[in-house]
Amino acid sequence: MKRALITILSAILLINSIPSYGWGAKGHDIVAAIAEQNLTRKAKKEISKLLDGKSIVYYSSWMDNIQNSPYWENGYNKTKTWHYANVDKGFTYETMTKNENGDVVTALNKLTEEMTVNYDNLTDSMRVDYLKMIVHMVGDLHCPMHAGRLSDRGGNQVKVMWFREETNLHSVWDSKIIESARKWSYSEWCDQLDRTDRKYRKSVMRGTYEEWFAQTVEGAAEVYDYVERSGEIIPVLSYQFVYDFSPLLEEQLLLAGYRLAYVLNSIF
Repeated sequence: MKRALITILSAILLINSIPSYGWGAKGHDIVAAIAEQNLTRKAKKEISKLLDGKSIVYYSSWMDNIQNSPYWENGYNKTKTWHYANVDKGFTYETMTKNENGDVVTALNKLTEEMTVNYDNLTDSMRVDYLKMIVHMVGDLHCPMHAGRLSDRGGNQVKVMWFREETNLHSVWDSKIIESARKWSYSEWCDQLDRTDRKYRKSVMRGTYEEWFAQTVEGAAEVYDYVERSGEIIPVLSYQFVYDFSPLLEEQLLLAGYRLAYVLNSIF
């Protein structure tokens, strides 16, 4: 009986400790690289000053790394919920109960306002931190499972087989589908995706964080429908899934890159 209780408690702890990262490092690098290619000259100059000459690609995954730092003096632990916003089936972001600690949409609105309206009152360290966070969170805003359901923790509790590996739906969208779709470096992804005309770029940059996130919610719904149609207890996802969802993958990475450029150009 005691052993069974320990097993149950361990399972609960494991579930509650599941990370909620968005794109893996390569995905965030792709988004930042696309954005960097579309920055204005002024924005590049100001960002370079803030980052001591380093690029936004260099810091694209900083927010994922810092949330697990043992040093909490800067309050980084409070940003754990800022990577996602859960939306259950039948709900929208607006009708879904909000996380009291904030989410990716509320955090982006807050930090973007600070970097525009209140910029002169921020310390240099705050400007640097907020910049790094915005770079990361715009990427997360476009990752389908970061608009996933609260009922399964954004796909973390949806077990799937990825080719021959048992994993979960969230992990598939973190990095596995990127690595399976193309054996490209982040710079090759950037070069191949960022080939659209100015008219398209301008059209997709319009809108609010809420409107951009609504598109991600739609993409997440497509992923869930696909998996649930299989009728399998543990769906097997492989080549067909990669083929079917590569267009969504590429679109979300590209949109995130262009919109990040738009946000940073607006700030600087």
